Amino acid sequence: MPTLIVQETYTLTSGLNPGTAVCPPGTVITGGGMKTPLGGNNLTVQVCESYPSADNTWTLSFNNSAGTTGSYVVYAICLPVTPAS
Repeated sequence: MPTLIVQETYTLTSGLNPGTAVCPPGTVITGGGMKTPLGGNNLTVQVCESYPSADNTWTLSFNNSAGTTGSYVVYAICLPVTPAS
């Protein structure tokens, strides 16, 4: 099984925006992150946390100080677990 990228879409709100993405059974997390419609010339995203909170879960939160609406995506990069022989 190749590397799998899991994505979860959330509604973007003003203020704190948390999210997680979870790898499926038989895989472990190797990384993660997010994509938002925020940015440009003004710094409008302040990341509070972005880390693997479990063997299969990426957790993050950020502040949307601009009050922009829309959606954002949390990603988890998952690698298949190879059983020991």
